[in-house]
Amino acid sequence: MGHHIQILPVDLSCPIAEGQTVLDAALADGLMLKHSCRTGTCGSCKGRVVSGDVDHADSPLDVLSEVERAQGMALFCCARACSDLVIEAPEVTELRGISVQQMGTRVATIDKVSHDVAVLRLMLAPGSTFNYLPGQYLQVLLKDGSRRAYSMASSIPRGNQVELHIRHMPGGVFSGHVFNTLLPKAILRVEGPFGSFYLRDNERPMIFLASGTGFAPIQALLEQLQEQGNRRPVYLYWGGRQRVDLYRHEQLSALQAQLPWLRYTPVLSEPSPACDWQGATGFVHRQVINDFKSLKDFDVYACGAPIVVDSARRDYVAELELNIDRFYADAFV
Repeated sequence: MGHHIQILPVDLSCPIAEGQTVLDAALADGLMLKHSCRTGTCGSCKGRVVSGDVDHADSPLDVLSEVERAQGMALFCCARACSDLVIEAPEVTELRGISVQQMGTRVATIDKVSHDVAVLRLMLAPGSTFNYLPGQYLQVLLKDGSRRAYSMASSIPRGNQVELHIRHMPGGVFSGHVFNTLLPKAILRVEGPFGSFYLRDNERPMIFLASGTGFAPIQALLEQLQEQGNRRPVYLYWGGRQRVDLYRHEQLSALQAQLPWLRYTPVLSEPSPACDWQGATGFVHRQVINDFKSLKDFDVYACGAPIVVDSARRDYVAELELNIDRFYADAFV
């Protein structure tokens, strides 16, 4: 027997089936709770259960401690209802025209833009509609039942195609397939969109922080801002180990020259003598600390390796006066 979820302070509600997670129940009803990984590892969906009982299931203790559980906190991507629930989710957004769906896609092109990054473009079925917020991600469904998550790298499907940036991971099942055996016209099944990494509508200046292929959703946000005629200052920091890791460097340099509101700072952590790098070096998130005394009046959008995202959140709050509620992240976990 199912239960019912009431969401505060927005006074929205949805049903939840037996065995269904709070997050999945909300998404199925067209409501987006704040979330990222959907596996309990990032903590983005952590929220308060005002009343009712939940089964925390496999919520990791290092993400949701026993103290937090006793205080009524839960990971909504893991928690299952044992009764009717009232939860607190101030960021919940009603998705109008956006719904999670599964669909077949056909590989249009595979462009290897560096030694370990491929830009994969998937063709949607003719006449299909796939609406998403720039910054969200989809999951590729593999034959063994596993999934791989990738952010859409464009603000909308262009030419009825979605663009994904795939890093070749050592031993990676899907990324190895993309680099070694996947061919144009192959069929891939996907599901989405997911995630709450999207632009908030206000007048504050923004820091965009990306590492590696964490640039993909940042590219989508930049496209959105261009299309909207943006005037908010955007400071983009993109980090990699070597120069080759910044696979859109030339395009961003040209874009910065065109857009008065964009400042682009590339950062390399291990530049080789061969690349003759004259730019910033070190950890990409620390370069922001070098350049700013305070982020009190900023929004920060960070995407990439978990260590980069977690370090940025911690250090910007502690050292740069950032309001933690203005730190929006999508960690690759």
